Amino acid sequence: MSTVSRVYTSVRGLSTAIKDAGRLQEIARVLARHGFGALVTRMNLADAGAIGDVREPDAHAPYSTPQRVRIAIEELGPTFIKLGQILSTRSDLVPADVLAELQLLQDTVPPMAWEDVEAQIREQLDDDVDTLFEQFDREPLACASIAQVHRAVLRSSGTPVVVKVQRRSISAAIESDLNILHFLARRAEAAVPELQLMDPVGIVREFDKALRKELDFRNEAFNLRKFAANFAGFEGLVVPKVFDEVSTSRVLVMEFISGVKITTAPRVLSVDPYVVAPRMLRALFKMIFQDGFFHGDLHPGNILIQQDGTIGLIDFGLVGRLTESQRDHILDIIVSMVREDYESLARVFFDVGVKLPGVRYDYPAFEADVIEVMQRHLEGRTLNEIDVGGYFADLVAGAIRHRIKMPPTYTMVFKALMTVEGIGKTLAPDLNLLEEARPFATEMLAERYSAKRLTKLGVDTLGAFSSFLRQFPLTATQVLRDAQEGNLHFKIELDGFSELLAHDRRYRTRQARATVGAGAAIAGAIALQAGPGPILGLNIPAAVLFGVAAALASPFVLSSLRRS
Repeated sequence: MSTVSRVYTSVRGLSTAIKDAGRLQEIARVLARHGFGALVTRMNLADAGAIGDVREPDAHAPYSTPQRVRIAIEELGPTFIKLGQILSTRSDLVPADVLAELQLLQDTVPPMAWEDVEAQIREQLDDDVDTLFEQFDREPLACASIAQVHRAVLRSSGTPVVVKVQRRSISAAIESDLNILHFLARRAEAAVPELQLMDPVGIVREFDKALRKELDFRNEAFNLRKFAANFAGFEGLVVPKVFDEVSTSRVLVMEFISGVKITTAPRVLSVDPYVVAPRMLRALFKMIFQDGFFHGDLHPGNILIQQDGTIGLIDFGLVGRLTESQRDHILDIIVSMVREDYESLARVFFDVGVKLPGVRYDYPAFEADVIEVMQRHLEGRTLNEIDVGGYFADLVAGAIRHRIKMPPTYTMVFKALMTVEGIGKTLAPDLNLLEEARPFATEMLAERYSAKRLTKLGVDTLGAFSSFLRQFPLTATQVLRDAQEGNLHFKIELDGFSELLAHDRRYRTRQARATVGAGAAIAGAIALQAGPGPILGLNIPAAVLFGVAAALASPFVLSSLRRS
């Protein structure tokens, strides 16, 4: 592509985000400064005038490529940090070394000014801080890029609470960045074909939905209420209560949950790790198998342990939802592990994986890779010795090698399982994840083959078949009518058909040249009968006709000489 063409393409693409051109230039400069100038150039951002120098860093730069990815994301701010944190759960898309760095991403932002906190609460709740709260700590308990959390006491009831206050103007800044991310995803997918399996456009689309939900605190309030209802009868676990009367889309007031991180609880509180760790695993399996609604960010900071060993879960901004069929698939994966049923596990993983259109998949090769992973992780080991986290990570990595990716919901489940298992085994090395899963798996299997569910499945199947029978005569009649009227069209794709057409065009071109050349030579011979002339003894018509014949014949002569 010429320089002019690249500039035109870039400027045309930039017009979709023209109101954010300054921010786009800043993003391009940050990427180039941290050594990703080649990517910036390949995406034609440099030609659009976004930056000047896109040189790569010195080979002896102090940071590795994964570290530079993390540092660049942190410098780009809240939207990109959130995207990086979500990608840190996608072991199916992100290389392990980059994944490790993304998991270190921190919202390194200064606290919001107290005046802004007061103004946000006043705007959202139509009242002053001192009127609503008996006590309100000016120093934040936690500070992040989208919001910060303060401890307080409600004046109406004297209840200790935490108040989550969204940063003012953060919504507009995120809107601008999301606009640019959509543009960059489209550009990256077009300019770097090898990224298609990652589906940048789809990732940004899902991220856009998730982040907009996170900006509306009413979604987190709904999640809190739903988790509280789900765990109402679960002993030893609490979820913060939401105070709806003082909560809005940008201010969320919740019950204060005391406690320390689960990883420090045995040392700080002297609680029994063989009570706490299995309880957390059982809570996770309840979320996955019974509720189909699970916490999507179960790192140690979101799992607090109280003095009596009660688990307190916090931060419900990111959650996952599982359909009945998705829960069945996860159950099949767990059961196949316990039974060491290699073929069944390969079939389940292949079924749930997302395949690229038009790609031929070698299922026997895929199955062989799954079997190899299972043998490496399971054979000769007791259930307690199995590294479930490493096992899932290797299965997902193997699927990627076959250009199959896991849907985000499944990777969130695997991430939650790996995280909680890792925490559990750190606290209680003899903890057996699969043994803790057994009661839930047994219950699900019993429910799957219960008379009630089998009856429902039979009714649904009969309903679908009945619908098919009702629609079939109408559909068949329409097809026959279209065929009779000449409106029935078939689309056939043949491998190598375009090359065959190109070969045919070249053949027809050569045939036409030969025909015209022969005609010119015969006409020139006839023109000689008019007598000699000034051009090498030939008259002008004959000379022109013989010249045309020679020009048309020269490619055939040169081709013959090359072959000889």
